[in-house]
Amino acid sequence: MNRYGACILAFAAATLPAVAVGASNSMSTAAVGAGPAGYDWLVGTWSCKNTMAASKLGALPSTSLTATKLKDGSVMIRTASPNGDVTAYNTYLPSSKTWFSPYADSGGYYGYESTQQSGRSIRWTGIFYSPSGGATPIRDTYTMLGMTKQYDLSEAKVGGSWKVTARTTCTKS
Repeated sequence: MNRYGACILAFAAATLPAVAVGASNSMSTAAVGAGPAGYDWLVGTWSCKNTMAASKLGALPSTSLTATKLKDGSVMIRTASPNGDVTAYNTYLPSSKTWFSPYADSGGYYGYESTQQSGRSIRWTGIFYSPSGGATPIRDTYTMLGMTKQYDLSEAKVGGSWKVTARTTCTKS
């Protein structure tokens, strides 16, 4: 598995739409992504499994992540794997009602995704950059399967068309 794939899965897991600090697991999936506390439910530990085989654009078969609420209101997501570490931040921009998630891995790959959507199914879109200077449009569509489980369809635009890079299900511990 290459670093690109490791970063894609880690980022996909990192941008999961989780339970507000102090909130119960009965939070409605309709509240996911809504307002400045819309991703507080991520706080905790998650395990993720990708059902696709590893490929140049594919992701690792499994990983775990830890999400922490920061003093500034952002949620920091940290993923460690044998292929490298990834750190991301889910940050709310009130002026545009946009969630913005920059990320970088220990090998020099980086990028961002953003969304203004909320609810049971949310699409994030952005750009993935490689250390060699390449830029690839990416998108992740997250579908909530309850407040402790979600499915992510990750895609990258290659050769003018969207290609599925990972099909990941994440479960909160």
